[in-house]
Amino acid sequence: MPQKKKQTEVRLKGVPAAPGIAIGPVYLFNNTYPKVKVRKLEASEISAETERFKVALETTRRDILKTRSLAVKQTGDIVARIFDSHLLILDDAMLIDETTQRLKEDNICADAIVHNIMQRTYKSLKAQQGEYFSQRADDVYDVARRIIYNLQGLEDQHLSELTHPVIIIASNLSPSDVIHLDRKHVLGIATDMGGATSHTAILTRSIEVPAVTGLKNVTEIACSGENIVVNGNSGKVVLFPTKKHLDQYQSKRKRYLSFMSKLKKLRDLPTETSDGHRIELMANIELPVETQAAVEHGGEGIGLFRTEYLYLTRKSMPTEEEQISEYRHVVETMKPHPVVIRTFDLGGDKIMPGFEFPKENNPFLGWRAIRVSLDMEDSLRAQFSAILQASYKRDVRILLPLISGVAEVRKARRILGEVMDDLAKHKLKFDPSIKLGIMIEVPSAVIMADELALECDFFSIGTNDLVQYTLAVDRANENVAQYYTAYHPAVLRMIRSTVKAAHNAGIPVALCGELAGDPLATLLLIGLEIDELSVSPVLIPEIKKIIRSTDFELAKDVMRKAFQYCMASEVEKFMTTTMKKLFADLPVWFNKD
Repeated sequence: MPQKKKQTEVRLKGVPAAPGIAIGPVYLFNNTYPKVKVRKLEASEISAETERFKVALETTRRDILKTRSLAVKQTGDIVARIFDSHLLILDDAMLIDETTQRLKEDNICADAIVHNIMQRTYKSLKAQQGEYFSQRADDVYDVARRIIYNLQGLEDQHLSELTHPVIIIASNLSPSDVIHLDRKHVLGIATDMGGATSHTAILTRSIEVPAVTGLKNVTEIACSGENIVVNGNSGKVVLFPTKKHLDQYQSKRKRYLSFMSKLKKLRDLPTETSDGHRIELMANIELPVETQAAVEHGGEGIGLFRTEYLYLTRKSMPTEEEQISEYRHVVETMKPHPVVIRTFDLGGDKIMPGFEFPKENNPFLGWRAIRVSLDMEDSLRAQFSAILQASYKRDVRILLPLISGVAEVRKARRILGEVMDDLAKHKLKFDPSIKLGIMIEVPSAVIMADELALECDFFSIGTNDLVQYTLAVDRANENVAQYYTAYHPAVLRMIRSTVKAAHNAGIPVALCGELAGDPLATLLLIGLEIDELSVSPVLIPEIKKIIRSTDFELAKDVMRKAFQYCMASEVEKFMTTTMKKLFADLPVWFNKD
């Protein structure tokens, strides 16, 4: 009997979508688009083919409604609204009318017509810039696949039928695939397509399954049953690992799980240094369902609630009543802890459904965030009103994104005051002393920080955009990815300058970008005297461990030494060396491989 050919170890780099390390056998999930053949019809077959198309649509509708119902139970109504957009695609007049008409005129099977229409729509959406269009294209793809499966009488493969623990390898996973996951048997996920901000990535993070997306060709290389390593912290995937490397990864994963288990004991302890310097450690969330994870991991509040996801999961603007309901859900879950609600940050790569956004050569420098809100004043008033009504007897704060100068803050505060007057007139209860903060994300805000600090109640530094705008680096452009780093001395000096301006004015300053959740940066940020760090819920325990294991004076000394370097690579090397000496047991040292 011939021996099985030994596979050579293969390493791939993708986009880290959900943290953690997974090791296990490959399960190739075949949810690919079915093959469609053009079949000519006789005139006598048209009526039956039209009926077959209608039955397929109705079957698809039942499938989507069933998935939506499951989503409501698992993740709440906001996530379930993703499937409302699927139903709207299914009901689209163009799809139904054009298919029916072409059946009569072209005399070809419904499969081919549906495929042609949906592919045309998919390609059109994919050609557009922006996260919204990309997600809509994925929705169209998923609905088209469902319809054609039902037209062809094929059984759709479900991940709810797994019998043993595996790592899912797929070309892409749709939101419905994630909703149907048998969580007790899914160790990790790796896909060819997708990004860190897709609906699927958000859902995967919410169920805390290690995941890497954007691997391009993992499905072509992986073999069912073979071992694979998925590192959701670094975005690295290892196929056919050697015994030596597999043993190393098993050891790293064991250490990682042991470390994370010990961190659970810190959950209810205050986030303070050994010499008593207090830092608030909060959670960033995108969906209300994530508040539970924030509580479980010991979050001391929500430092950033990205409300635009209330908009991007639907086809129309949410009503004021719908917003009140969602905000209250988050606030009540987190009470008595604070909740910072950011007004919607749409535009750029996040397009608001139901509205025509201008065609822009560089949307990140265009009509987005606070600029959209101030121009669409009625929508901002509705959001302010909803936030205010959720604030009664609760610690709720408002955060304005992408502020570039004083005029924007004053206009927003004027509108907020008018909304308060209107609520009081109608005898609706709210917190009249609600705090209004601004995000520091652009260089002009840093330069004007002294003046801006007099106009608001707190700062929140968004390092993701601050790095992008300070270094003139598109964070989504792979060609310049090497230049995108928060350790650039210019960025660090901007953070220091912002903190100084805030403290001189007597207001606190938070940091909510990716740098806040990077263990390498924690000592540096303590030394910079940041008052609050807001990170992904799963990162809270590790950051708390570092803070509680050091002292404030040491952190300030580390910060002063880091500021002696003039290159990002030198700063990062210094911080790596320093942290390794002080915290040899941190998962960061074995997560990056």
